[in-house]
Amino acid sequence: MTARELDAAGITEPALRAAYAHCRRLNARHGKTYFLATRLLPVARRPAVHALYGFARWADDIVDSVDDDATPKERAAALHALEAQLHAGLARGGGDEPVVRALAHTSATYGIDPAYFTAFMASMRADLVVTDYPTYADLRGYMYGSAEVIGLQMLPVLGTVTPREEAAPHAAALGAAFQLTNFLRDVGEDLDRGRVYLPGDLLAAHGVDRELLQWSRLTGTEDARITAALRAAADLTRGVYRRAAPGVAMLAPASRPCIRTAFILYRGILDAVEADGYAVLHRRAVVSRPVRATVALDGLVRVTAARTHARTVAPEGSTVDAPRRGRYPLSLRRRPVAWERQRPTWRDAAPGVIAGALERAKARPSGNWYAVGASRQVGRDRPLGRTVAGTEVVLWRAADGRLRGGPGACPHLGAPLKDSPVRCGTLVCHWHGLALDGGPFAGWEPYPVYDDGVLVWVRLDHAGGEEPLDRPRVPERPDTAAAVAAVHTGVGRCEPDDVVANRLDPWHGAWFHPYSFVDLTVTDGPAGPSDAFTVDVSFKVAGRLVVPVRAEFTAPGPRTVVMRITEGEGAGSVVETHATPLGTDASGRPRTAVVEAVVAASDRPGFAVARAAAPLLRPLMRATAGRLWRDDMAYAERRWELRRAGRFPG
Repeated sequence: MTARELDAAGITEPALRAAYAHCRRLNARHGKTYFLATRLLPVARRPAVHALYGFARWADDIVDSVDDDATPKERAAALHALEAQLHAGLARGGGDEPVVRALAHTSATYGIDPAYFTAFMASMRADLVVTDYPTYADLRGYMYGSAEVIGLQMLPVLGTVTPREEAAPHAAALGAAFQLTNFLRDVGEDLDRGRVYLPGDLLAAHGVDRELLQWSRLTGTEDARITAALRAAADLTRGVYRRAAPGVAMLAPASRPCIRTAFILYRGILDAVEADGYAVLHRRAVVSRPVRATVALDGLVRVTAARTHARTVAPEGSTVDAPRRGRYPLSLRRRPVAWERQRPTWRDAAPGVIAGALERAKARPSGNWYAVGASRQVGRDRPLGRTVAGTEVVLWRAADGRLRGGPGACPHLGAPLKDSPVRCGTLVCHWHGLALDGGPFAGWEPYPVYDDGVLVWVRLDHAGGEEPLDRPRVPERPDTAAAVAAVHTGVGRCEPDDVVANRLDPWHGAWFHPYSFVDLTVTDGPAGPSDAFTVDVSFKVAGRLVVPVRAEFTAPGPRTVVMRITEGEGAGSVVETHATPLGTDASGRPRTAVVEAVVAASDRPGFAVARAAAPLLRPLMRATAGRLWRDDMAYAERRWELRRAGRFPG
């Protein structure tokens, strides 16, 4: 539990704060989908949600996973002890057990009906003795206590804009929909525990019984009857989601993004089950990380919109709030301009200005260092291989994690070392087992390499021809421990000059990438010792919601362009574009890799959400960069084709 959440909720007593923090850890460990959604709630409401779900998680652990060797009698005794602690804690508003202490405090704070907890415990006891539900009505009785009451417990915490009793049926239906989704996804795992939650009458309608399910699970054989029954169960669950859906609009506006996100993610599990052919007896269906990241980002946008009640009026003649940091990270375009009506920039994007900036960049030293790829790409057991400036290069990690590198061909018979494994920090050739520890061996000489924490580099003095430097000139970045970093790599048929020239033409942004940039104005440049272009631009988020910033574009080296946000949201964040020559293709055309690092940072407290969701956001960040570079690579390739033909106007 973050101190900010506890402070916002008015929880000051140390033991109580520790109890809520314990509940939060339970949810983070076990309920990743809903934990992610919970981060979208107002901070003051999060501790109560963690208490409710932490208690439910604890009871479920007693039933299923605390001690695999425990007998049913021992589990029943543990559950009975928990229930006794629960009732005692609710009665006196506290308890010795941290989860009960937090739950009792939440129940008293929000006036949650104790009968909901009694019903929940009854369903938990049923899990110890009931292994089948003959009808859907029987299952509904179980789900009232195990799932529907969870939705009812949540209502006072989330708040409503309608009378609570009007929202209650929808909240209960959403709890049931989530659990039915889990039942469908976890059919195989539940069967291994001796339980079948899918109603017997639904299975029987398609000729399915427990024995058939077990046969399919054990043999790995699919059966059309099982597929039909599972499809019917999914249709049933979708119907429950439809009954639940109207309830989202009945919640307090600040709570809706959280529940909407959970709604979409859980319903997405049904889509994943369907896409996988209802093979849930044989493998677990999951919502892909890019989908989860997209839904989470949409939730963040809706959170900001819900919490934004007043915005500044744009200056006369402008179309968007000035690129300064405001109270909220997003702004609303007041007078959006259609793409075809924006001011043409071709007069400003003078070919001579771009060419001059490019020539000055090429005169700056690189020390013969080339960006190879993302630091994350170099794992403990597999190397990273790439051809750089016509030279095969392989990088790997020693046992202590330090980077090693050298020629990509084995000195024995030339095997491609990029395909060889790493064992205990030693690169072992997969053709004959020759082992390289990173030191010289039989004519194989290591290359200087460098890991800056985001990118990995190699120095090739024979290719660069410059005075070598001990380390690459890494641009200044935000502290990566407090940032979210992602790296995109793409390849095009052009030269590094063409990539750099593209990045030194900021005027094309809103015309060529209208899906990402609007209201772009180059206010200065190239100017100053760093030859910087200064740009005011807004990043599109959704609809008329944008993030206005001021950014500087500089070229600190012959193959590098850096965009740094200097004012507005995310000040200090950088996008580094490194153009690495690879060599020529079979037709003799040059190939260049774009290695682009995005390092995003913010000092807003809410940025902790982004850092926590970094594993989900990185694929989205890479996809966004990839979409931009599909267009920009076409620009760079076109520029090279025209230069080759002697027809380039610049």
